[in-house]
Amino acid sequence: MTDKTGREAEHVEKSPAGVVDPKDAAVPAEHPAPAGARGRIVRASPPAPVPEKRPTPAVQDTTVPPEEDKSALTGRNAENESSNQDVIRATGTMAIATLLSRVTGFLRQMLIGATLGATVGTAFSSANQIPNLVTEIVLGAVLTSLVVPVLVRAEKEDTDRGETFVRRLFTLAFSILGIVTIASVVLAPFLTRMMLPEDSKANAVQATSLAFLLLPQILFYGLFALFQAVLNTKNIFGPGAWAPVVNNVISISVLLAYRFLPGELDPHDPTPVADPHVMLLGLGTTTAVMVQCLILLPYLKKAGINLRPKWGLDARIKQFGGMALAIITYVAISQLGYVITSRVAAYADAGAPLVYQNAWLMLQVPYGVIGVTLLTAIMPRLSRNAADGDVDAVVRDLTLGSKLTFIALIPIVIFMTGFGVPIARALFQYGAYGAESAEQLGLTISFSAFTLIPYALVLLHLRVFYAREEAWTPTFIIAGITLTKIVLTLLAPLMTSNPDRVVILLGTANGFGFVSGAVIGGFLLKRKLGSLGGRAVTQTVLWASGAGLVGLVVSWVLYRGVNFLLPENLPSIVSLIKVAVLGVIFLIATGLVLAKSSLPEVQNLARALQRIPGMSRFIKVDSSKAIELEEPDVPEIQPVFSQDAFNATLVPPPMSAGIVRGPRLVPGAPVSDGRFRLLQDHGAVTGAQFWQAREQSTGRLVALTFVDTNSLAPIAPSTPGVAARRSAEISRNTRRLAELELDAVADNIQVLSYRTGCLVVADWFEGTSLKQVAEADNLDPHSVARATAPLFADAAAAHDAGLILGVEHRDRFRVSTDGVVKVAFPAVLDGTSAATDREALSSALELLVESTEPSPKKLRDISEDANLSADEAAQRVEDAHFALDSADEDSREEKMEQLQEAKALTLAGIAQRLHDFAPEEPKEAPEALPVKAEEEPAQEDDPAQEPGFGGRGYSGSGVIVIGIFATIFVVAMAALTTWIMSLLSDVEASNPVSETIHGSTEIPDAPPVRLQPSSAVTIPDNKDDAALIDGKTATTWSTEEEDTGVLVTVDSPTHFAVLPVVQSNSTGAKYAVYGVNRDRFNPENPQAGSLYQLARGKFKNGKEDIELEKTPEQFDGLLLMITELPKSNKATITDIGLVGQP
Repeated sequence: MTDKTGREAEHVEKSPAGVVDPKDAAVPAEHPAPAGARGRIVRASPPAPVPEKRPTPAVQDTTVPPEEDKSALTGRNAENESSNQDVIRATGTMAIATLLSRVTGFLRQMLIGATLGATVGTAFSSANQIPNLVTEIVLGAVLTSLVVPVLVRAEKEDTDRGETFVRRLFTLAFSILGIVTIASVVLAPFLTRMMLPEDSKANAVQATSLAFLLLPQILFYGLFALFQAVLNTKNIFGPGAWAPVVNNVISISVLLAYRFLPGELDPHDPTPVADPHVMLLGLGTTTAVMVQCLILLPYLKKAGINLRPKWGLDARIKQFGGMALAIITYVAISQLGYVITSRVAAYADAGAPLVYQNAWLMLQVPYGVIGVTLLTAIMPRLSRNAADGDVDAVVRDLTLGSKLTFIALIPIVIFMTGFGVPIARALFQYGAYGAESAEQLGLTISFSAFTLIPYALVLLHLRVFYAREEAWTPTFIIAGITLTKIVLTLLAPLMTSNPDRVVILLGTANGFGFVSGAVIGGFLLKRKLGSLGGRAVTQTVLWASGAGLVGLVVSWVLYRGVNFLLPENLPSIVSLIKVAVLGVIFLIATGLVLAKSSLPEVQNLARALQRIPGMSRFIKVDSSKAIELEEPDVPEIQPVFSQDAFNATLVPPPMSAGIVRGPRLVPGAPVSDGRFRLLQDHGAVTGAQFWQAREQSTGRLVALTFVDTNSLAPIAPSTPGVAARRSAEISRNTRRLAELELDAVADNIQVLSYRTGCLVVADWFEGTSLKQVAEADNLDPHSVARATAPLFADAAAAHDAGLILGVEHRDRFRVSTDGVVKVAFPAVLDGTSAATDREALSSALELLVESTEPSPKKLRDISEDANLSADEAAQRVEDAHFALDSADEDSREEKMEQLQEAKALTLAGIAQRLHDFAPEEPKEAPEALPVKAEEEPAQEDDPAQEPGFGGRGYSGSGVIVIGIFATIFVVAMAALTTWIMSLLSDVEASNPVSETIHGSTEIPDAPPVRLQPSSAVTIPDNKDDAALIDGKTATTWSTEEEDTGVLVTVDSPTHFAVLPVVQSNSTGAKYAVYGVNRDRFNPENPQAGSLYQLARGKFKNGKEDIELEKTPEQFDGLLLMITELPKSNKATITDIGLVGQP
């Protein structure tokens, strides 16, 4: 069916790269215009008038405003290309917005601990993390990695500039997000307990109450990601970059308002949803996310984005269903590791989940500020080169990216490892976040700082695989990361007897997980790419490590000296100043060493540091020595800047999804969404390439003809519409040729058409290329005639049917093993005709005839006649018919002979003459045409001697070897972690962590609740002191003697869990907590040595939640004994509470 211009409706099928034509079939027309009838009659233009001489104008200002250049004839909706100034401006805006977003996000996270404390902060942060996790697995990761690139294609290619695509996408996304949000709110208790088990030390009930109000964020997070992506396709980047800053500012305001709200959330109470503090935190934080989303609506309206609902799923999205499944699996595996980590942390300590989140945040900040800045230009270029299959360029980019990563991050890792505790105290030890929690966080930072290096390498590796649309390979990598992480996480409680140290192990386990991922990714890339330039990176690693160690020694000496001079227990703001000064000293010392290295990447690092306000006057850059990097397009760098530094899991980077050019055709590369794997190149013509390939599912050998209608006009590339019409025409004509089922054309032709070309698939037949046969020389003339006669006959049959073979070059032909020349790579390209068919056939015949020995004159005459043009041969036949029609009886026989001679010049005549020359094959004739089957090409897993991208696959034994390697690596990481953390074990602890965390099976599973004390007496004078349990801090108990304390009792025996204590000016005092049964206890002679000790420690904060050892024995009282006085020689307790499982 054709339209008014004679064009056939387009077919909607897959492309070699997996692209699908989004346009519906063209509107049919009943009467196509006759070819060549348009534009032949042109009305003459009237003669131009004789110009008259004009008077010379007076001298005046000739400056006029520049006129708009309309020579391109582009409309308002024409594609907007970013100029260099646009790139610089947009990059600067996004960089500033990203920096402010991360700074304000960091302040928000710091305020969570300072305002809420460790236990309540854990409940809030865990509940607030759930919407992010749900959004990522439902929509976020697929949207970022897959849908956004397809959205860019739709905006560029569709006639409505992607409007229909956006409407369908918005309708689908809103529906899915709405359903998932409602379901999540209903399942809030399950989701919360998945993160914080009910029997853990964390307050799961409080987290559930918060989750009911926080889970609606799912809808707004998802819509924000979609709105931002749509605006990016219109080159509107600012609103999406600044919206998270607004979110953070509102969240900070909510936390500050919490301080002014009367009262506070009790760390151990099962707080209901209606509590004012829960309402403020939940609704306020959700409002911040809602504003972040809704702030984009005016910009969408201004950009003319149509969001009216429209049901349906674009065919391009359906095409990538397998990839979407791989991405969702990737995210699910990654989140499984995070959930298990959160559960183990919650069992170990009530504040451990918040410590883990803060430690991860601290690692993300330097990577987000320094790492992303350096890798901004590398990441997009790496993606493009990987998608193009340019092996050398990918290796260069990986090497360069590794160098920039190491030179920037290794010194940071060294500094954070050496100064983890001071950093944590300087940044987090404020308000309710006490010294003990800050120290715990600092040690976690120190022992997990190394995670930065493998984390950055894994991101580089994932870029390569996702750019190649190998979606399952990153899934296998994340599976290795998560497996290592889970194994080490579950072993963490067994490695230390101190619950406070478990979270340190969890941070280390996360780091070793990324180490395994970097090793596995490097192994897979080395298998595919060959050498990854490891030697070139070694020098950078050595210089960065040496310089970082020198800086660490210098700053550490200064740190010890300052601590010697200044008193202890200084305010946290003083610690912040100290750390800032130490950081500057570290940078100076490290920079001086690196300046001696002459490494070009050092100049790139200095250039990045110059962007920090005020640093340009101190840091000088020699641009001639720096590594020159291209300026990426704004759409390329936007995903790099928009990555959230506070993601709990590793978000996959964008796929190509058709944005970049299709994969460069190299041996071993998978094509057509992995259906075929290329084996051997067999030549090319303008607009088409010929390849032998293997179908992956069946093992069938096929001939592939890749048709690119864009390259048919290399000087002036076609517009998308013209390319699409050419693609439809080629597909239609090739299918019509296949319907003839000609013997000289490859069998089982299938056409996979897409918008800018098509892929023609045909059965592969064994034999030899025409060129190789001709080069053999000494060919048998009769074999040559028998080989070419069927080809000429089928070409004539096709022409008689109104079709053509569409051949224009001898590369399309192969000689089969039965000695017949056939069209091995069929595709009727635009521009081919009956004339080009004859030229290609005559060229093939001439090539073979010239290689015969001897060359009979009769065969040479046939070859010469075949070289006549199609028009000349047709003209001779027409002239002969005219002569025959006008001939008299005497000359009719002569004219008939002339007609037969003319017909012998046609393709059918040439075929008959070749058949007459060699009517049948002699019984014992020697094999003249060397048409034996070509040697089987290399297997798919190694198609070329030199490794190409995707050049190697994995056999069953290879998978087993990789599995064994991964298992050994996990065990080695576990052993190494055990050895490291054995240094951290508290040798004074009386019980192993396994008992402390998991306890006895006899302990009830009910969550601990606040208990009402019945009495409080002082020890050993046995005086009643009920003021200590009245909940007021105005009444106090003080002692100036050691081995004195307070006994707090309840009415019936219970399992105690926590002893909340409020002290005043007693920091540094040591204490011990004992379980007591009143019927067997003498207050005046306590004999603490005979009692069951539940805890011991030192007061560090004004408000202490003393975690008690879990034991199957029940007590009806707790004895708090002061075993060592503070420096003031006086300990003061203002309030005591009880938390347990009645």
